[in-house]
Amino acid sequence: MKPLDEIPVATADPQTLAIYQRLMIAAGSGSPALIFRHMAVTPGLLDWVWQAVGDDVETGWVRDAVWDIFAATRPVHIDPITPSVLTETGIDADARSVIGDMLISYNRMNPLNLILTGAVRMLISGASLPKTARGAPKQVSSPPPAPTQLPPPPKISELEPALQNAIRRLCKTLPDVGGEVTSTLYRHFAIWPRFMMDVAHRLTVQLDELDRATHAMNVACEPLILELAQRAKARLVDPPPTTDLSGLITVLDGFGYVIPHLVVVGSAVDAALLE
Repeated sequence: MKPLDEIPVATADPQTLAIYQRLMIAAGSGSPALIFRHMAVTPGLLDWVWQAVGDDVETGWVRDAVWDIFAATRPVHIDPITPSVLTETGIDADARSVIGDMLISYNRMNPLNLILTGAVRMLISGASLPKTARGAPKQVSSPPPAPTQLPPPPKISELEPALQNAIRRLCKTLPDVGGEVTSTLYRHFAIWPRFMMDVAHRLTVQLDELDRATHAMNVACEPLILELAQRAKARLVDPPPTTDLSGLITVLDGFGYVIPHLVVVGSAVDAALLE
């Protein structure tokens, strides 16, 4: 299956890159999410999304609220990734530092993306949003400093066939969105093929538990998604700039599983890494 279309950071036009950077700054992250890189393919769509949610993203209240939910959620257990495992899979001190930055980025970014894409899906679908009384202004908070910008991830087609297959088995619970969705986290880990193979094995045996945790994360975030969608709807004047609303909703529905799944995957791997 053809990979999902996207505009990578390296080839983004200045306006798109500016939104990527604002998303990264707001999340304290070193990479923009695939869903936003995909939205950037449709002219004007990412700008429309930013018009809807950008103020709340940069204020910081959404980030703080969802990080509280994330922090209160117990990670799914996978077998510990001990220092000896790291050595055996080719991870030296420098690589371990980069992997740490990757997990910081994804574990900050994915919870926030879960709320943003859920709200955008409600707006694009035309879902009826209950009116609420105007609340007090949200308190502004600053994001934490972002880790070093992450290196470009390899394409799935560039990986050895055995590693491609291991990653695809790991992605078998992900829904069809009209193109192959391979988590950028897995592609980043694949910079070290033996390490990614080891991680894939540990996660694959826990796919059922990861699936249950994915659905639970979505339920926990529903009130926050609704609140953001209500606030965002009040800002919008124009409809989304696309004639393929059903296709976009299909993609967003798929990412409504993909993103919380990666939230629980990221927390599981982070908890398993033993210093």
